[in-house]
Amino acid sequence: MANRTKERAWEIINLYLNSIETIKSVKSVILVGSLSDDTYTGNIGSDIDLVHILYDQYVYEREKKIIADMISKVERETNNDIPISRTVYSERHLIHPYNYDFELSKDNKDLIERPIEIFRILDSGKILYGADIISTLEKPTRDDVQKSIEIAQEERKLHAKADPEWFSSFTEMCKHPTIRIMTQIVITRALSDYYFCTGKSCSSKYKILELAERDMPNLPYLNLLRLCHKNRFSPDEITEEDINTMNRDYNDVFLMIRGSF
Repeated sequence: MANRTKERAWEIINLYLNSIETIKSVKSVILVGSLSDDTYTGNIGSDIDLVHILYDQYVYEREKKIIADMISKVERETNNDIPISRTVYSERHLIHPYNYDFELSKDNKDLIERPIEIFRILDSGKILYGADIISTLEKPTRDDVQKSIEIAQEERKLHAKADPEWFSSFTEMCKHPTIRIMTQIVITRALSDYYFCTGKSCSSKYKILELAERDMPNLPYLNLLRLCHKNRFSPDEITEEDINTMNRDYNDVFLMIRGSF
């Protein structure tokens, strides 16, 4: 059985940091996500969110693969207890205005989602290794976030055209998700809606409910968000009635305002 405790997460992080010292291209490693804002639960789906920043003089694609291989090695050595994210940027990728001259592909997911990752760094990022670059980062603009969404949609269209079978399966999953996947979809959407509604960023899946209740009391799917939050952070308290309500609200409310995937 996987050991997903917070203590185990930090054991894995420390082992990884010892390994990453051998990769000279890494300028900084930043912890983001639930471990950085102390909302980590260790529930299924928990991971270690690390953002790697490379010195510009190194070849990005090559060094990104080296880091991915290092992460895979550490994951194997730690029984694959907790996955480690493979987010990597070069210094120039974080300079505003952002350069969008890159191929739209899953391999470039980090570049497509760059504003979101920068918000996560600014909201709760903690330097674990190397230079403290957080104070040098410029906050993404609303246009940056909108551009990121449009690029992601374009990449999905290209992927759908190249692999119709995958897209059909993906669409069906979004229409009829498991409760765990539904929770991920709804909370992630709430983070985005909060930004566009208030102009303020929230990168915490734990804190978003409190902020939504305070700043977006008329959010149409607020009750569904409450239940998804409960499922994410107190899954043992979810009842059969909760699950039935989640499925109903997802289909009758959330998908109606969400539109197509």
